[in-house]
Amino acid sequence: MQETDGPDTRTRILDAAEEIAREQGLDSLSMRALAERIGLSAPAAYRHFRSKSEIVRAMIDRGRDRFARGLAAARRGTEGPEEILAASARYYLRFWLRDRAGFRLASEWGRQEPSLTGRAVEAGSFGDVPALVAAILGETRDPGETARVSRWVASTLYGMALSLVQDEGIPRAREMELVDSAADYLVGAVRAAASGRLSGGGSPAGNRGTARRNGRGRSDP
Repeated sequence: MQETDGPDTRTRILDAAEEIAREQGLDSLSMRALAERIGLSAPAAYRHFRSKSEIVRAMIDRGRDRFARGLAAARRGTEGPEEILAASARYYLRFWLRDRAGFRLASEWGRQEPSLTGRAVEAGSFGDVPALVAAILGETRDPGETARVSRWVASTLYGMALSLVQDEGIPRAREMELVDSAADYLVGAVRAAASGRLSGGGSPAGNRGTARRNGRGRSDP
C-alpha cells in the first residue's frame, strides 16, 4: 500500500468516512475500512484523528457547517421571527428531503448523542429556534414555558422531517406542498401559543393564507 499523508489527508479521511457511513452505517466505520478506502494506514489516520468518535464528530460538524451556509441563504430577505422561523423550517425539511441518507446518518448519531433533550435544544442543537420562539411568544412569558414550547417546536420539526424522509413514495411535485404546509403548521402553533390559545395539548393549523408573512417562496438551499 502506498502511503499518502499530505495536507489534504484530513479532508480525504472525512470524505471516505462519510461515504462508508452513508453506505453501510456508523457501525461499519473503522480505521481499517478507511485504510482500504483511501490507501492510508491506521497510524497515519491516527495522526489526524485520535478515535472513530472524533472522526464522526468532525464529519457531523462539517455537515452542520454546510447546513448553516444554506440556511443563511434561505433566510436572506426575511423579516421578523415568524417569517424567519417559517423559512428555516422549510429549508430544514428541504435539506433532508434532498439528503435522506444524511438524515438517517444524523439520526443514527443522535441515538448516541441525544439531540432532542431540552438541554440540547437550549445549547443550540436546533440553532436559534429557541430565540425565535421566545421572540414570537414575547418577553413577558415565563422562561419555563418558553423553553417547553421551544422543545416541542424542535421535536415537531424533527418529526416532520422523519415523516417526509421515510416516505420515499412522495412525488417530487408534491414535496414542496407538504413542506409549505408543515412550515405553516409549525408557525401557526407557536402563534397560537403566543395568543394563549395553545395550552399543552392543542394543535392549531397554520394560516395557509399568510404565505408572504411566513416567508414562503424564499431561496432554496
